[in-house]
Amino acid sequence: MNYSASIAPQTFGHLLGEFNWHKSKAKRLFVLWSLMVFPSLISCLFLVGIPATFFSVYFAHRSWRRWRSPQTVVLLYQHGLVDQRKPQPVILPYADVDTLLIAVTRLANVTSHVYTLQTKDKRKIQFDEHLAQIKDLGQILQEQVAQQQLPEAIATYNRGLPISFKQLAISPDGMSRGRQHLSWQDFDGATVIQSRTRKHVHVFLEIKQKGQQKPWALLDQATFPNLSLFFALLNHIQVSTRPDDI
Repeated sequence: MNYSASIAPQTFGHLLGEFNWHKSKAKRLFVLWSLMVFPSLISCLFLVGIPATFFSVYFAHRSWRRWRSPQTVVLLYQHGLVDQRKPQPVILPYADVDTLLIAVTRLANVTSHVYTLQTKDKRKIQFDEHLAQIKDLGQILQEQVAQQQLPEAIATYNRGLPISFKQLAISPDGMSRGRQHLSWQDFDGATVIQSRTRKHVHVFLEIKQKGQQKPWALLDQATFPNLSLFFALLNHIQVSTRPDDI
């Protein structure tokens, strides 16, 4: 599907957020790549210097354009987004999103967030720290995608069918993970937890079973799809079910 040509963003409802390049990061990268150009030119005396020079100039120019660009490059609406980071903009309705993944990484004491959308026709769009206010962007994205996906998930649940979250499935009988099963009567809650060190951060979805200290499941957030939908669906089940049934 050619998203950039087939859908007008005016049909996406209210504008919720506008995001530009991360200017200070782009400036730092411009300086770094510019400093690499001169030694790369010297290394042109050897064959390896030619591609090194090309890449240094290319990335310095790209970083310069991002640093000096006044243009908003990502716009998030109620029902879709416009990604203008490339010459050919991508216009994507949230209805066409199949999976949203959230990855948190830590390198050299810097924590980064990466949000990856996979569409139903297997395209991927990724938003990372090269964009300003990436956590705000990710929050809006999670809320709107979950809001779009929730009605279908509730309808599937009400038909008695499982809703798959890759490693985990939710159904009226409870949760399943491979051969493991956790009934709603034994379910004690789910939360996102972090394990931090000076160099690394690990983020997990922890699912607890009543009467047990050890988690029933500990799942890596980076590979768990549609986390916000998971919590929205849990909330719907808990609100719509009598307390003594869960």
